[in-house]
Amino acid sequence: MSDIFNNELFEAFASASDHVYIYVCDMKTDISRWSRAAVDYFGLAGEYLEDAANVWGQHVHPDDLKVYTEDITGVFSGERKYHDCQYRARNASGGYVWVECKGSVIRDAQGNPIIFAGLMTRIDGQSKYDSLTGLLTTQEMHYFDFTSQPGIALLIGMDGFRKIISNYGYNIGDEILIKFAREISELCRPGWKVLRFSGDEFLVLAFSSNLQEVMDFYEEICRETDNLILEDGRKVVISISAGGILFPQDADTRELLINKLEHSLEYAKNNQRGKMVLFSEEIARQHERGLVLREDLKQCIKNDFQGFELYYQPFIHPEAGIIAGCECLLRWKGERIKDSYPMEFIKVLEDYGEIHEVGFWVMEQAIRQQAAWRDTYGDLQISFNVSYQQFLDETFEERAISYVKKYGANPNYVIIELTESCQVEDPKELALMFHRLREQGFQLALDDFGTAYASMEMLKWLPVDYIKVEHSFIRELSQPGHDIDYVIVDSLLEMCRRLGYHSIIEGVENSKVADIVGGLHATLLQGYHYSHPVCQKEFEKLLEEDRTKHHVGQGGRQP
Repeated sequence: MSDIFNNELFEAFASASDHVYIYVCDMKTDISRWSRAAVDYFGLAGEYLEDAANVWGQHVHPDDLKVYTEDITGVFSGERKYHDCQYRARNASGGYVWVECKGSVIRDAQGNPIIFAGLMTRIDGQSKYDSLTGLLTTQEMHYFDFTSQPGIALLIGMDGFRKIISNYGYNIGDEILIKFAREISELCRPGWKVLRFSGDEFLVLAFSSNLQEVMDFYEEICRETDNLILEDGRKVVISISAGGILFPQDADTRELLINKLEHSLEYAKNNQRGKMVLFSEEIARQHERGLVLREDLKQCIKNDFQGFELYYQPFIHPEAGIIAGCECLLRWKGERIKDSYPMEFIKVLEDYGEIHEVGFWVMEQAIRQQAAWRDTYGDLQISFNVSYQQFLDETFEERAISYVKKYGANPNYVIIELTESCQVEDPKELALMFHRLREQGFQLALDDFGTAYASMEMLKWLPVDYIKVEHSFIRELSQPGHDIDYVIVDSLLEMCRRLGYHSIIEGVENSKVADIVGGLHATLLQGYHYSHPVCQKEFEKLLEEDRTKHHVGQGGRQP
């Protein structure tokens, strides 16, 4: 046997990595030797092969065979100096993985090829471990056989992780993820695997058929992460939810397992937050409902937004008690699903990218309605919600201005509310747009103000006219033990006055709360105490009653 096959250097390199393979070919005899790792992973006949180029060619994906053949032929013929290409190769289990091959030919004094040697690297191995937590990534799931032994898979996600980042910042968010990953790993039973799935989600493969053992494991995680202690000594309350599935009983492939796990986790977060929920027929039905929702929503958008409707919730003058305007709220009823609530169908619109188109429809209808009501009821303040992503649309300003001109609306009475201010990535750029919109007469508002540090941060950058105080501070003001809420609200309103902002208090649900906030000198009040969101016809009835009761004429509704 050639000396190039039997030396310590070959042995050293051959055992250096599970994801990097070496091969050496004696080109005079056309016999090659491959590292044992390559033999095992790709299911080769043995370490020593004859006619290896053709043997290996049978492992190359048919769509990549031309790339591989042209490259290797060019090396052997002398046209190319090095073998260097990427392609997909079939492994022992029949799946294809991306590999990168690099090699070169050694020639004798006469220029004849005598040795061909190279390295083959599994490209997927470069992402084997998550750089933040050190856990395996889901790439490793390609190599698990979910039919060989029964088990239970858990997809664990943090509840409201985006809000945690908003409150503490991204560096603390990373620290929490690292500590959370460590806790899960330490609590795992021997033989189980923990993988970083994505974002704040972690995948546990429990190779156990004992459901109670897995449930106990989940409860242990909940207890350990209930009060996570940061490096600076602060405690952070972490709530988690989990979706679970039995394998191979309910899923025998990677794709099916991940698909059903995601549905289960989503169901847990939406319906049983804080719990571990196993995949079931009910979850399958919910998923099917989501697919129908998406199809119906797309069809309604195509049919000139048929099925969409605006509802209106009044803004009330705290002193005069009259209706000063309203917030526009989107409602929808489909042909097949008639009971979808906003949080459900708006999430579907956001997930599949159709929220922008619907958002512009809402903007146009709100502006049109402001103009339509003026002759009868005077100028009404009318607001609608816009997400940060919608503001990023390059046509946003142009459309807003064109709708005002089209319907003859008064932009001084159009309030554009920025929702989810914690997601603003470039406040300076957004501030420039806010300045331009205000120059056109539009009013700008920060919605849900006070729920996160980001709200205060946005005040430094964004020129706004209104601050909407988040309802979580308001709803329980009349109940014992909520004095701190009163102090917070009072302080926020005092800040608004000193900075020259108008204020809107949301969540005024009953007369007791109304009495309390009535003396806080807010600009406008909003809540179920005055009215639930109602359709246009019902809102106009409220306006008629308001006009009769308070003798309100045109121009008499301004705050």
